[in-house]
Amino acid sequence: MAIRRNVVIGLFWMKPKYGLAISLCLCIVTVIISLYFLDDLTLKVPPVQVVVLPKSEKETLSQIGDGPVHAPVILNDIEIEVANSSREQIPQHAGVELKNISRHLQLNALLPSNRDRFLLNHFQNASLRKTNSNREKYIIYYCRKNITCCGWGDRQHGILSAYVISLVTNRTFGVDMSSPCVLSNLFHPRKLNWKINSTLLQGLSTKYLYTVNDKVFRQLIGQIDFDAVYPQDVVYLTTNYDYFYALKNNPYYKTIFRQKLKTKPRPIVFADLWQNIFKLNRRVKRRLTTALAKAKPTENFKLVCAHLRFGKNPTIPWDSEVRNTMESVSVVWDFFKKYKDHHKYRIFVASDSDNVRSKVMELFPLQNVEIEGEIIHIDKTKRIKIDPCTGFEKVLADQYFLSMCDVLVLTYSVFGKAAAYMRRSNNDLYFLEDGQIKPLKVFNDRLLFENAQSKS
Repeated sequence: MAIRRNVVIGLFWMKPKYGLAISLCLCIVTVIISLYFLDDLTLKVPPVQVVVLPKSEKETLSQIGDGPVHAPVILNDIEIEVANSSREQIPQHAGVELKNISRHLQLNALLPSNRDRFLLNHFQNASLRKTNSNREKYIIYYCRKNITCCGWGDRQHGILSAYVISLVTNRTFGVDMSSPCVLSNLFHPRKLNWKINSTLLQGLSTKYLYTVNDKVFRQLIGQIDFDAVYPQDVVYLTTNYDYFYALKNNPYYKTIFRQKLKTKPRPIVFADLWQNIFKLNRRVKRRLTTALAKAKPTENFKLVCAHLRFGKNPTIPWDSEVRNTMESVSVVWDFFKKYKDHHKYRIFVASDSDNVRSKVMELFPLQNVEIEGEIIHIDKTKRIKIDPCTGFEKVLADQYFLSMCDVLVLTYSVFGKAAAYMRRSNNDLYFLEDGQIKPLKVFNDRLLFENAQSKS
């Protein structure tokens, strides 16, 4: 320091302008270094109250480990509880210090990734408005064109997550979905008005969260005080993940979770949402009524069904991956043979492949039941020629019809699992895995019985 000071003084005497320039440079470097370290110590969270995790929770976060590449196929209610009690760990790249978690909340959870990035100026500018903690707040599932919201089963997960957040935070629940068509044209509110009038939201502070495929945020939602981190009047959420168990285990919400949801298992909460809060419109109901009349001409008939998800196939060649082939599902046709008496059974198969529809008609011409319409993937409609709303109606009719089946065989799909939940029974429920059809259990029988008893 003494040498630097002598040099600077000497330069001032000999050539003042050079000495002044060097001094300014040194000052600028010092300021930059100071700001760097100050920035590294600052919690980069939204400008709200910082939620400091208790020591025990920080220790939990510090136990880093990578989960399996593929999630378990379908777990029953108790197995999911056990799996979540072990707390899936946050991946290494997310960091374990609170500042890194906060950065993730602010930076990673707010904007769509790469291909799906779009202008959110309305939301970001609105988030700067002053928040009034005394007025009504909203949590709204959001899906519009130009962003990826995934397929219908994934969207149902996201809507369920927004609904449960609304329960534990006392926010008003809403759905704003217009891709591939306006959801309120296909469903009507039943026990809860989820259609939010946009005029009610004018002038309110807002925040947009895009957390599709975001496993880190799925864990964080189980550890944060949602309203402290996101105090905005309106929070728009786009996700394909189910936050039910994360919120159930969240220390901030354990009491209110029990008060609002009692002992209801997740599948029952899901079924209640889609059967009691969302009411199908007349056009979709008409499709169901027509198919059901053919499926059960008398009360003695049983409806035997399957949902066969193929993924990428000639019917939907732009899907992301191949899940099944005609060869891998051939065991289903053998399984159906024991129900071949057309005086007792009808057969219905929902699929994303037209080849499957042709195969069922060929093998079971006297028993086959169909819901008319083109097969579509609702998140991949740019290349289709039909009205996407008409295709979406068939998607809904297929799922609700599966929920009415006496015997149901599933392949791995959130769409099919949702139908099993709405079916509300483990009886004659099966799963195709590794070339074998195995009994499947998605409900805990005791909890299912207790829930039925509480309604009677």
